[in-house]
Amino acid sequence: MSAKLTAAQIGCGKFAWAQDIPNLLDHPDVSLKWLCDIDREGAQRAARHFGVGRATDRIEEIVADPEVDFIKVATSHDAHLPIVRAAAAAGKHVFCEKPMALDDAEGYRIIEIVRRSGIKFCVDLNRRMAPAMQALRSHYLDQSAHPRHNPWRYIEKGWRDVLPEENDPHLIVRIQDESSSYSTIHMNPLKGGGLIIGESVHWLDLACWFFSPAVPVEITAWGSSRFSHGIHLKFDTGASMTLDFSCGGTFDYPKEQYEVTHNAALFRSLFFVENDYYGIPDCASEYFPLQYGPAVKGLDDYLAAYRARVKGCDNLKKIENSAPLFPDKGHRAMLDGFVQAILHDGPTPCTELDGFRATYLANRAIESLELGRTLSISQARITPVF
Repeated sequence: MSAKLTAAQIGCGKFAWAQDIPNLLDHPDVSLKWLCDIDREGAQRAARHFGVGRATDRIEEIVADPEVDFIKVATSHDAHLPIVRAAAAAGKHVFCEKPMALDDAEGYRIIEIVRRSGIKFCVDLNRRMAPAMQALRSHYLDQSAHPRHNPWRYIEKGWRDVLPEENDPHLIVRIQDESSSYSTIHMNPLKGGGLIIGESVHWLDLACWFFSPAVPVEITAWGSSRFSHGIHLKFDTGASMTLDFSCGGTFDYPKEQYEVTHNAALFRSLFFVENDYYGIPDCASEYFPLQYGPAVKGLDDYLAAYRARVKGCDNLKKIENSAPLFPDKGHRAMLDGFVQAILHDGPTPCTELDGFRATYLANRAIESLELGRTLSISQARITPVF
């Protein structure tokens, strides 16, 4: 294997322009050789813009290239399985966009292909790799192992024992988004499947990672599988996650907010730029730099930068690529973890089993929503044997 890994990007849409292609080009251990899209002119346009040498609409050219070490897949969800199959047959490692699959059968087939071929495989469920999420979990685990409380904490002592459920941790994920940001392909049942399978796999995976090694045992969902919805996920340890996903919001306010309560403490993350910790002595707020944009210190600075960016603008899409303003949601760290797994023959940051579990939980949530009741999580389904 050469000093650098040679990569090919399959899928040259909006997300590839904003994240995949720049991240691949910027990685010191990666050389991006190919861009591929079913729209050949689109692939060629991206290649000219980013200075990538080869563009095609035929995956066969990529898998036949002996120089290609890995493929980043950013196509519509329904195309993942055949691309993974073709790449694995040629011995190419695969970095796959979320969701890994649209249904359980596709997910199982991908697991089987990956394990039989021996390729490295990673699913881009990037939130678990965001610096703010890594820090939030670190503080949560420290408080779990070694609880500390401010001296002014109010507590009635001596009149009752602590009840078993009092310290069960709970993660609240608040998503507010504009429905206009989603095209018809997101809703297409054959290609996108709606926002539970297309987007909420992120937060289902995040909860499983955050509370690991706890195992999900029960799920309840409500709302619309296509747009606004809620999901409650319960774990065998008593931990739980509640997701509130609204598509009736606005781009004028950050999309994501996270709160964890546990052991008389609150751990809060504001759009990946600021973490605040309450109830713990001498636990100062933390601030995280943007992936793209000016230096900011916390949410207020981010909002000021946003207001300056959109001032005088009549269409936000016009400045998305020319003046990007992105918090660090872990895209680059996930790519680097995948690259290092190839170079050093280690585990990837988000495996095929992680990807399958998120797909399974999303589909179970859709089933719960349609039936109007809580459903159990089959441990046999999320721990398959091949």
